[in-house]
This record gives sequence, C-alpha cells and structure tokens, in this order.
Amino acid sequence: MRKLSLLILVFLSILSCTNVERPEKPDAFIDENKMIDILYDISIIRSLKTYNINEMRTLDIRPESYIYEKYDIDSTQLAENISYYAVDFNEYAELWEKVRERLAAKQEEVEAEIAKGDSLQRVKSKPIPDSLKSRELQNKDRPKALQVNDSLVEPVSG
Repeated sequence: MRKLSLLILVFLSILSCTNVERPEKPDAFIDENKMIDILYDISIIRSLKTYNINEMRTLDIRPESYIYEKYDIDSTQLAENISYYAVDFNEYAELWEKVRERLAAKQEEVEAEIAKGDSLQRVKSKPIPDSLKSRELQNKDRPKALQVNDSLVEPVSG
C-alpha cells in the first residue's frame, strides 16, 4: 500500500510539472544579445559590490540605477524579460554560459595586464650588472696564460 501511494504521488508530481506555460513575450522585449550584455553588467556590478561597497558609496555609484540608465529600461521590464527567458531552462542556461564565457575572457585579459605590469616592475627593479665585475669573473675562469690584464681591474705586472 505504501509503495502504491508513493508511486501515485510521483506520477502526479510528474504530471503537474508538464504543463508549465511560458509567459507571454513582454511588450518591451529585450533581445538575446542585449540581455547577455545586461546580465554581464549585472554580474560585474555584483562582484564589485562584494569587493568594496564603501568606495562605491563614496563615489556615489548606484549599481541598480546604472543598469537601468545604461540600457534605457526599468526594473519591471528587466523582471518580465528575466521571467520570460528563465521559463525555458536550456535557453536561460545558454544565456548564462555566454555571460560566463565573456567574464572568463575579461578575467584572462585583466590577468594578462597584471602579469605585464608585474614583468615591467621586475625589469625596472632588476639591478644592472657591473661590467667590470662580470669581466673579472669571466677572466678568473680562464687559464692564466689567456687572462686579460685590465688596468682598471688589476695592476699591470711589469
């Protein structure tokens, strides 16, 4: 009896999930490319908010209004479009995959710039070798007959 009731419950659950209706296309529909741009900017802003919220407040940056102003949309339009795209899980996952790829490309670009700056810093901080000392070291490794006498490095024997 218990197995039968569990089977019926699973069957009803499956049937209830099959008739999910897609909401109507919003009047102010945001096309896929623009939606990817919006989701990308939202992701960047969310990461900035977790990084340094106080600096954003100091600079009077309001992330929520930035998105609305940049894309000339309002919160209702954004919510309706997100709901529209989110009903089709595969399509919504593809949108987020494109956003993730863009974020990864940007991260690689930033890391390359940081590495470039670090390598320049290493070059600037590297001491310039003393040519006289390096010649002296090389000269010591030679047999006595082939050593060069340099009046600046060692006294000339007479």
